[in-house]
Amino acid sequence: MTIPPAAGTADDRYHALGQVVEMAAIMEISLRMAFCALLGGEHAAVVAGSQETHWLIENCEAIARHHLELTADRREAIQAALRACREANHDRNRLVHDAWGDGPDGAPAQITTPRHSYRIRGHGWSAADIQAAADAIISAQHALLAAVEDAFGPASLQLAEHLLTEDAAERHR
Repeated sequence: MTIPPAAGTADDRYHALGQVVEMAAIMEISLRMAFCALLGGEHAAVVAGSQETHWLIENCEAIARHHLELTADRREAIQAALRACREANHDRNRLVHDAWGDGPDGAPAQITTPRHSYRIRGHGWSAADIQAAADAIISAQHALLAAVEDAFGPASLQLAEHLLTEDAAERHR
């Protein structure tokens, strides 16, 4: 685990990482909406509501690939947006789960146990690198919703929004 900077030490990377996390959560909601629109039916939200990003991308791709009511152009637009979501999610996972390797001052990350201290040098993420990942996530999310809206109309996403909201409320009772 990379030790965060001491209180009062500015590190723009942590702010940018917060944006990645927020944008990824929004993309996951958008993927749920896309899943509901692609699959159709009032129970799609029940299935999508507890699924994670990878599952949603995989299943949206499968449904889009075999959706006979879509023209080839609309199917390709949805699939291209899903590929962008997959790539953005991959970058998000690298940011969150890979070793960062160095702190804001360029020193290797330090991991300590009660008896030893270890220095790990991994990938050095700049605030600009992290912000680019956040931008890619939001771009993919926008492309996905636009492609689904073009294919099925805005009412499909409005219905998905309503069904997902109801499902979330039911899950929290």
